[in-house]
Order: sequence, then structure tokens, then C-alpha cells
Amino acid sequence: MAAYWDERAKEDALFYVDDRGLRDEAFWNGAAEVVVRFERDLGFAVAGETIVEIGCGVGRLTRVLGERAQKVFAFDVSAEMLARAREHNPHLTGVDWILGDGASLAPVPDGAADGVFSHVVFQHIPDPAITLGYVREMGRVLRPGGWAAFQISNDPSVHRRKLLARGTSAHPAWRGSAVELDALRETAGEAGLDVEAMVGEGTQFCLVRLARA
Repeated sequence: MAAYWDERAKEDALFYVDDRGLRDEAFWNGAAEVVVRFERDLGFAVAGETIVEIGCGVGRLTRVLGERAQKVFAFDVSAEMLARAREHNPHLTGVDWILGDGASLAPVPDGAADGVFSHVVFQHIPDPAITLGYVREMGRVLRPGGWAAFQISNDPSVHRRKLLARGTSAHPAWRGSAVELDALRETAGEAGLDVEAMVGEGTQFCLVRLARA
């Protein structure tokens, strides 16, 4: 996956973060709308002191999270995306940009995070088992009482249709996969997480809020 997203970053990083083609202020300002929608639909507020962001891309959502947190661990599997994130966001002094291994949240210590956030990332992961592995990692890094808010796809037909984007749709890292909600609930429970809210079941944009017991 890393090589694929490195190439997409070189081609047009902003487009592959938001394929509506937004540019400049419209692109960056759209991040606040995403966070507000999560808060409204899932009934919580992003206010943790330490937040882990999975799939930060060029740091679009990281800007908003960084304004609300003392510390952000911003993960991405693409070194090229991270290079652009650092370039676009030199003012974010409370952010650690981390090149992830594509399966875990190392090196974040156990119980070190107040919150975990992710949007339009898991839907591109080819194997849902990897996404469920990240749910287990959420249980590891979250402190008691911590939260996780993220988006998954719960619509297998979307991935069978191979969503188009500049001819890259056939690649597994773009086509991605859907996650079965029963498997998500089971994995969350095994990780010590409670499913507190879920909106958009059966769609590509299913929002989930978990809480660390």
C-alpha cells in the first residue's frame, strides 16, 4: 500500500485526499466540516489531550485536531504524503508525523491516547482483517475512558464496482474493502472497547464511535 500511495502523492496528493477536486482554502477549510459532522452524528466532542490520527495524508484533518489537542500522533503509510504534510503544516508544533507500518499504531505506548480519529482511510484497505487489527490497536493505545471515532465502509457493492478515480480504481489499495459490523463489534469487545454509536450502517460512510472501558 505504501508504494501505491507514494505514487498518488506524487501525482496529485490533494486529489487523492479529497477526490472532489477541492483546492486551496476550499480544500483546507473542508476539514472542520468533517470533524463537526463526526461530532454531530456520533454525539461527542473532540477534546482529548492526546489524539492518534490514522491516515493523516497531507495533514488536512490534522490541522483541526491539532487545534483541539495538546498532542497528535499523525500516522500515514506514505512517506510522500507525510513530506507534504510537514510542508503544508509547519505551524503544527504539537504533531508527531509518523510513518506507519500499515498494521499497527507503534510506537504509541499502551494507554497513551485520549482519542483516535480516522476518516476515508479504512475504506481503502484491501483486507478487512487489517482494519480489525487497527481496532485492536485502538484498544491498546487508548486510556480508560478514551474514545475512537472513525469511518468504515459497510457496503461491499461499492468495492465490487471499483470506484473510478483517474484510472486507478483497479488497484486494491484504491478499491479497498467493506467491514462486517458483527466482526467489528466482536473485535471491539475483545479489545476492551464498547460500541457507543454507529451511523450509516450498510453504506460506504459508516461512522463508528467506540469507548475504552
